[in-house]
Amino acid sequence: MDASTSKLSTAEQQLDLDFRLNIVKGNIKAAMKFGDGTKSFTAGDLWNVDPKVIKIIPGYNIRERNAKYLAQVEGLKRSMLAVGFKKDSALSVIVVVEEDGTQSIYLKRGHQRLEGVLGAIAEGAPIQTVPCIINSDDISEEDLTADLVISNNGASLEPYAYAVACKRMTRFHPENHAAIAKKLGLWPNQVSDYLMLINGPIEICNYVRQDVVKFTLAIELIKEHGAKALEVIEKGLARSAAAGGSGNKLMPRFVPGKIFKNAVTKAAPAMRTAILGIREDKGFEHLSPENQQALEEILNAFKEAEAVEEKLNAENPEPELNLETV
Repeated sequence: MDASTSKLSTAEQQLDLDFRLNIVKGNIKAAMKFGDGTKSFTAGDLWNVDPKVIKIIPGYNIRERNAKYLAQVEGLKRSMLAVGFKKDSALSVIVVVEEDGTQSIYLKRGHQRLEGVLGAIAEGAPIQTVPCIINSDDISEEDLTADLVISNNGASLEPYAYAVACKRMTRFHPENHAAIAKKLGLWPNQVSDYLMLINGPIEICNYVRQDVVKFTLAIELIKEHGAKALEVIEKGLARSAAAGGSGNKLMPRFVPGKIFKNAVTKAAPAMRTAILGIREDKGFEHLSPENQQALEEILNAFKEAEAVEEKLNAENPEPELNLETV
């Protein structure tokens, strides 16, 4: 599959990494008093806000508006047409002072729900306001980016969305993957992998975005092949197409060398046993010095791996299982 045939437009291929919003904290009561220009909004346990006045921060949402995203929005819209907007699914918003001094309400969390309710209203749903929680803290660019990840309680984020969040966070924590991981609730190695994807070839990134290549497979190939990873992926897709597949999804078995590598890995225990037997055989001394050395090097590699494994087991013993206290 040629990257040039990607269905993503040029604009869509631009990575949404650097949204900007210079936030001056606004006055909540003033903004709610202004309302939609004709009436003020009210507060009970939550603020009841006309969804049509809630603004979107350009480039802020890290979710891609792909077919899966739109299907989820459609599902939310249908639900709201049937039962309305559920009060226990309040939107999270912030109040911002615009350059002209006016107060605006911007969405912090709940992009799909907002799209869903606006779609329901457009189709005739009698929804005048939706419940909103006003967030007056944690509204810096760093906090907003982190919120997209740690406060996500809807559909799970795609790997590319995580990668975008990690890339944005490098603005505040350059080269500190541990700090980014702590902020986003991830492991440092996860941050490293997400950054490896988004800092790598744009073609591989787009393959992952389009689910042509699974994220874990893409990272495995980048680590193993480096700059040649894209070439390996392209060959794998061509092999898939030649085998009768669509060529639109890379299965591990079509990756060049993958079958042989798996076979070697599977055969390794038997290889070790066989080499030990050869070394103990009376005919071993009749092998050429080169072949003897080659076999010894293979055995030494096994021994070194076993030593590392034993050390790790000693440092991290399996906890005893106490059935009376579990």
